[in-house]
Amino acid sequence: MSDTALHLAGRRLASASCQRDLRARIGWICHALRIAAVLWITWNLAFTIFNWSDKARLLQNYQRLFSVDLDVSAARYAAAFAAIMVSLAVGAVVVVCIWRLAGTYLAGRVFTLDAALWLRRTGLAGISAVIVSVLMRIVMASILVGQFVPISPSYGYYIYLLPQDLLHAIFAVFVFALAHIFKAAAEMAEDQAQIV
Repeated sequence: MSDTALHLAGRRLASASCQRDLRARIGWICHALRIAAVLWITWNLAFTIFNWSDKARLLQNYQRLFSVDLDVSAARYAAAFAAIMVSLAVGAVVVVCIWRLAGTYLAGRVFTLDAALWLRRTGLAGISAVIVSVLMRIVMASILVGQFVPISPSYGYYIYLLPQDLLHAIFAVFVFALAHIFKAAAEMAEDQAQIV
């Protein structure tokens, strides 16, 4: 066996050993992220279905919130529920992105362009989920009330814009920014590897 072949075989063994060591160190975090993401979307879905299953109670809460009498047909109620489902569907995209990102890490591709792109997609999906969530609250309320219900002081900003929306947006923008940093680092590492 030539020296070059021995050297390549040695590098492959060292690389495989590093991959196992990396998985041992970060595997539990990746699996925990995946489980938490699936639990989050499942919890959201169950909570939504539970709340919307009692039409009388839900409409009573919205009557108090908007100080109006609500006479909502089954079709309008279904349309408002569909708006909430759109918001949950965008949330499910976040879960898929987290799942795929964790998969790239588990495969040993941590500081790679592939991982940076999934991190970027996760950030973009998170930003989109926050925006869609706020918009769907407006759509849903407008459907239930029977007219456009804008964001205004008369209805109260707190109806549509919740403190956790800002927190979610901050985290999503942070993930997006981190993805940009990782992408730049991965590109630099690839350029240096080609030079060497």
